[in-house]
Amino acid sequence: MWKLIIKNLWSRRRRNGWLLAELILVAILSWAIFDPVMVVTYERHLPLGYDADRLCMVSVAMLPPEAPGYEPQAADSASLMQAYLNLVDRARQYPGVEQAAPVLSFVYPGAMGSGTSDFVAEGDSVVHSALYIEFLPHTHFFETYGFQSGEGSMSAARLSDLDNGYYYIMTEDLLEEMFHTHTYRNQRCLEVNGTDTFYTAVKGTVKACKYLSDWRPVPMVFMPQQNPDIRSNLDDMRMVIRLKEGVSMERFLHDFRPWMLRQLRAGNLYARELQSYDEINAAREFSDSTALYRRNLSIALFFLINLCLGVIGTFWMQTRTRREEVGVMLSYGATPHRIRLMLLGEGTVLTTLATFIGCFIYLQYAFSEGLNKGNSWMPAVIPSWVDNFGLHFFLISLVVYVILLLVVWIGIYIPARRISAISPTEALRDE
Repeated sequence: MWKLIIKNLWSRRRRNGWLLAELILVAILSWAIFDPVMVVTYERHLPLGYDADRLCMVSVAMLPPEAPGYEPQAADSASLMQAYLNLVDRARQYPGVEQAAPVLSFVYPGAMGSGTSDFVAEGDSVVHSALYIEFLPHTHFFETYGFQSGEGSMSAARLSDLDNGYYYIMTEDLLEEMFHTHTYRNQRCLEVNGTDTFYTAVKGTVKACKYLSDWRPVPMVFMPQQNPDIRSNLDDMRMVIRLKEGVSMERFLHDFRPWMLRQLRAGNLYARELQSYDEINAAREFSDSTALYRRNLSIALFFLINLCLGVIGTFWMQTRTRREEVGVMLSYGATPHRIRLMLLGEGTVLTTLATFIGCFIYLQYAFSEGLNKGNSWMPAVIPSWVDNFGLHFFLISLVVYVILLLVVWIGIYIPARRISAISPTEALRDE
C-alpha cells in the first residue's frame, strides 16, 4: 500500500508540489496564530488557588466634609479604623454570609494594581522577586478568601490570627524557589542594611495561587499591615465577603445591595459598590488582555474556517479529478475501502511532510524571538509546558498537525467515498 502511495505521489509530483507548498504556508500561519491563543486559553483555565465562586467585594468610601451627616470628630485615623471594622462585622452578621474581611490596600487578588519586592533566604545571597499582598491581621483574611495552607503550615484560620509583629506568609512555589523545599519548617528571610542584618520569620505558607485570573500562578508574599494609617488609604477601603455553601450569588447580590446602601454606614464611612469576584476578575481581564485575546481568538477562528474551506476545497477537487483512475483500479479488482485508504494515505504523507517543513521554518523564528509566554510579566516558579521550549514547540506543532490532518482527511474522504462507490463502467464512461 505505502509503495503504491509513494509511487502515485511521485507520478503526480508537479500537482502535488503545489499542494505541498500550500500546506507548508498554512502550517506556518497556523503556528503563529494558534500559539498565543492556546497559551492564554491554558492559563485562563488554571485554578485560581483560592475559592472565588462564593466571593464578592464591597467598596467603602468616606463622606466628604460638606456632606450631610459628616462628623468632624470621627475623622481621625483611629475613629475611621474602628468604623471600618464595624462595617465588616456588620456585613459578617448578614444572613447567608459565612465570613468577611477588610482589604485596606491596593494590592489583593484580582486588583488593578500590583507591587513587587525582593527577598533573600537565610544563609543565601540570591535575590528573589515576588508580588506582595497586604492584609490586616486578626481579620479572617485567609479563610475568607479560601486560601489553602501549604504542607507543614498551620491552617488558614490560624494564619489570619497570628500574633502582632512583622512576618511573611509565602506561597509554596516561592518557598520552593528560595529554600529548595515546599515544606514549611520555620524558615527565615534576611535583609542587609549597611552593617546590620535583619531577619524576618516566615510564619506559614499557602498553596500556589494566581494574582490575576488570566495569569499563571506566580510567587507571592503576604505581609501583615501593622498599625496602618487608614487616612492614607481612603481610596483602598474594601471588604471581601464569602457566602455560605449553597447561597446563590445572584440572589445575594440582589438582596444585599439595597440593604448595604441603607445599613452599612458607620461614622463617616459607608458602603458604596458591590461586585461578585467573577465580575472583578472579568473586569480586570477586560482592561488588560481580553481585547487582545478576543482579537487573536477571532483571527484563529476565522483562519480555521478559511483553512477548512480552502484546504478541503483543494483536496476535494484534486480527488474528484481522479475519477477515471479510480475506475481503472475498480476494474482490476480493487475494493472501495482500499481505494479510500490509498487516497487518505497520500493526503497523510503530504500533510506530514508539509507540517514538518512548516514547523521547521517557524522553529528558526522561534529560536530568535522565542515562543509565547502568556500574559504574566512575572515569571512563574512552577514549570509548565509553556516554559519548556522543546515541549511547548512539540505540543503546538502536534496541534497544528492534527488540525491540518483532519482538514485534509475531510477534503479527501467525502469525494473519495463517492467516486469509489460507483461502478467501473460509469467511472470509465468518458474514457
